[in-house]
Amino acid sequence: MKANFTFYTLRLLNFSKIVFFLFLTIGGANAQKWSGVNGNEWLAGKYSQPWVKIGVTAKGIHKINVNDLPDAFKNANKDKIQMWYRGQQIAIIKADASEILFYGVPNDGASDALLYRFSTTRKNPYYSIYSDQSTYFLTVSSGDNGLRAAAPAVAANPGAVALTAQVQTDLKLYQNEHTHSTIPFYRPSALNSYFEEGKQTTGSSIMDEFVGTAIQTSNPKPVAYTNSYVPVPFSFQLKSPVGALAKKITIHIKSRTGTTIAGIYVGKTPGTLRSVGTLNVNELNDYDYTFNLEPTDFDASGNGTLGFKSTKIGSDGSGFSISYFTVEYEQAINMQGLTSYELTFPAVVAGSQSTLSIANAPAGTKVYNISNPSAPQIVSGTPSALVINRDDKALKLLAASTVTTVPTSKISTVKFTSLSPAANDYLIICSNSLNTSATDYAKYRSTTTPGRKFKPLVINIDDVYNQFNYGEPSPVAIRRFVDFMVSDGQLDKYLLLIGRSITYFERSIREIPDEVPTVGYPGSDLLLVDGLGGVQDDVPAIPVGRISATVNQQVYDYLEKVVTYESQLDVAWRKNVVHMNGGKTNNEITQFSNYLNGISNVVSSAPFSGAVLPRLKTVASNNVIEMTLAPELNGEVPGVEGVGMITYFGHGGVDKTDYNAGYVSNPSKGYKDTNKFPILFYNGCGVNNLFSGRNGEFGSLPTILVRPMSLDWLLAPNKGAVIVFGNTWDAYASTSNQYLDKLYEQIFSTADGTRPAIGNILKNVALQTKLEKNYSYNPAQNGRTMSYYDADRANVHQVILQGDPSLRVLITEGALPVNLISFNAHAEQDQVKVTWKTASESNNSHFLVERSYNGKNFESIGMVEGKGTTEVQSDYVFQDLKPLSGTSYYRLKQVDGDVTINGKLVKGKVTQSRLVSVSREVSKFLVISPNPVSDVAEIALDAPVAIKSWNLIDVKGRAIKSNQTGLKIDVSNLASGEYIVEILTENGDLYHKKVVKK
Repeated sequence: MKANFTFYTLRLLNFSKIVFFLFLTIGGANAQKWSGVNGNEWLAGKYSQPWVKIGVTAKGIHKINVNDLPDAFKNANKDKIQMWYRGQQIAIIKADASEILFYGVPNDGASDALLYRFSTTRKNPYYSIYSDQSTYFLTVSSGDNGLRAAAPAVAANPGAVALTAQVQTDLKLYQNEHTHSTIPFYRPSALNSYFEEGKQTTGSSIMDEFVGTAIQTSNPKPVAYTNSYVPVPFSFQLKSPVGALAKKITIHIKSRTGTTIAGIYVGKTPGTLRSVGTLNVNELNDYDYTFNLEPTDFDASGNGTLGFKSTKIGSDGSGFSISYFTVEYEQAINMQGLTSYELTFPAVVAGSQSTLSIANAPAGTKVYNISNPSAPQIVSGTPSALVINRDDKALKLLAASTVTTVPTSKISTVKFTSLSPAANDYLIICSNSLNTSATDYAKYRSTTTPGRKFKPLVINIDDVYNQFNYGEPSPVAIRRFVDFMVSDGQLDKYLLLIGRSITYFERSIREIPDEVPTVGYPGSDLLLVDGLGGVQDDVPAIPVGRISATVNQQVYDYLEKVVTYESQLDVAWRKNVVHMNGGKTNNEITQFSNYLNGISNVVSSAPFSGAVLPRLKTVASNNVIEMTLAPELNGEVPGVEGVGMITYFGHGGVDKTDYNAGYVSNPSKGYKDTNKFPILFYNGCGVNNLFSGRNGEFGSLPTILVRPMSLDWLLAPNKGAVIVFGNTWDAYASTSNQYLDKLYEQIFSTADGTRPAIGNILKNVALQTKLEKNYSYNPAQNGRTMSYYDADRANVHQVILQGDPSLRVLITEGALPVNLISFNAHAEQDQVKVTWKTASESNNSHFLVERSYNGKNFESIGMVEGKGTTEVQSDYVFQDLKPLSGTSYYRLKQVDGDVTINGKLVKGKVTQSRLVSVSREVSKFLVISPNPVSDVAEIALDAPVAIKSWNLIDVKGRAIKSNQTGLKIDVSNLASGEYIVEILTENGDLYHKKVVKK
């Protein structure tokens, strides 16, 4: 991260790239059920059985030692043992008292296709985005016996055809880079989060700028790439080639950026290359280039090499990379000196027979027919004399003299739980190490949360993988899980993710251990839930938020902030909204400020009636300008006791903004906003990027590993923000401004009682944007030429909500955790009668009755005991025996009983009702006596507030006396006539009273 950085990308350096545009697309149909299955259908009727999870990372015959299994398997009837893979029962080769043998394969990433907006646009079928390990599940059936591999005995017929060669296909993969890398030269200038056409790992980008004009015969390490990658040759070897059929090479070429001509070469050595052709490549497209080898292209041992060269045309950085290549040729039926070898033969007429002899088979070699890998067969006979009955499909055999023993580290007990969608409306997916704090969070939401009591479900991410993606780690599992949990047709649910996710390619870890994955880079939690349950693509089916914690204490720290926020006694401070903007030039500062000024009215107008506190950058500079919001947040500004919301608009980066309020954990910034936590919205590039693998505390080294500034505001204990949201990547000014307009209408134009939870607010904005912009997915646009990048869609995808999506924010009247039927106040002679009625109560300790003379400043005038927890209707009455003159206001504060969270006593939450008003005789409220007056009059104010100063004004509006103090008015030297006494209270109230001078 550079010191100077821009609003356009995480590199806050060149604002000339900021884009102001509007791009409309066509279409947008409602999505159908997402993937056709939820992934748990195969478990029906089997949840109560014992289960073991088996990890496999290599193709071949695998052995499980029965002694490594739980007792339920050791003691079981071995005929009842079943094995399942991707929801299908497979045939076990052997299962006895000592061992279980089965044919297993590593993870090919097939489910990755579900993450692409068109499954056909997954262009590299040879790798998984997330995992190399496949999962096989072993169980003891309570019903049918398990499937076993057949071992048909076959005798050769006179018409059997002898096979003399097999079709060998060698594959060489290059996976050290990503087509949408974090490194500027290796990625497009604008990034979508969703998996668009050809998004994949690949080899190094071959660019003249980095590798010069020489032909590359190894996958290079460009100078801009700082990891330890060692170049891997583009070499191949033909082993035991036979036959007259052409020997074919197919190269999968990935264009990276710009346009170039790819030169393709082959030869025995790097010094004997010949050109086999050129290919025009451009703009992230995928190409397969196939050519036939000539005898002079490889030596006597079958060794040869490929070469590649880029001729740059157009923009700097144009180039391509090699994702993989295959070499296909006829090969002698020979195990090549290996202990395990696959042999592939073309299809023949069904009902015929084939015979073959495998040369160089080690002693003890057994042969298996793996044409159908779920139902392998044991081939009878010796490797030198095999007879096989054929169908009309290609034949694939595995010859193996050894088996791979599954280590105990790859064997684990699994428990499956039958879930009911209707039983839960608050879903928590947590990393495995955070289950304790996640469970306590769920307990709070189910028992002591104010208002609605939820029905939470806490599920570890590994259990989500096991039950909804056949044990394979992938965000596909989360989508399937949510799709299942909304299958009851109820979308009034929430999803809270507790755990980190790393999608920064250069720092990502295979198998995504103890992560709760997001989708793509830039990361998008919205894409975990969009288009499910019948809602439109690009719109979340249910609101989703994330606590990107790495240890339980961080979750508890956040929970305590939520408990405090939802139990505030004094919430008037939430009406203060800070508008803070950056900008590198005077024009930018003015422009961004105008954006914020344009939405200030919705804050200050009814029903919110708040105050906007502008913090305008005053110095136009490309450098970061440091500032602090501590005075406002800490209540150190006169009349500002805290801030309800901070909205930033300007340039940004993961650890700073160009007008930089900084890390809340930075002692030099002075943040001490204990118990008064704002919500924080960043409009700036990359400030909300949680997915770059940075999790260190503030001040730790190296700096590039310190957690994002936005995350610091969320996780800092007892200060910072209770909600943080913003964009994880590019934030275009005009797009952000339109998003902000919709957001503010959702937040501030509705009263407390009708304002949705923060997650629903973002869901509504996503829907509004979708309907307005009408973007869609079609093959032409998904081809990914840059003109089809849609900034509005990307912005909606990449706005990440940090925190609890069910949190009701900026509440200034508070929803009571009782079912309040009515609340009223009536004047009765010299008293005011306050009455209220509840239909039910939960953990209700007592009510406080409060009164105000101006609707802003309240005092407690009494307490009424509550009924604890009850479903019985209750009636309450309170008499105000000393009511105020004029109009006064009443409200209730409901106080919960104390609770214990994480071993700490937390005082009962306090929430407040709406206001009701009562009007009584006004004349006694402000009294000037005597009136009329000849010399001195005295001021009396019937209100619980002191008089700060007063003015005396004549009938022409001229101030005769200004900023006077005390309660006596001397008019002895004034001419007879009428005057106005104007009184200013310590609370800022202004009152007027006419006085007559005799």
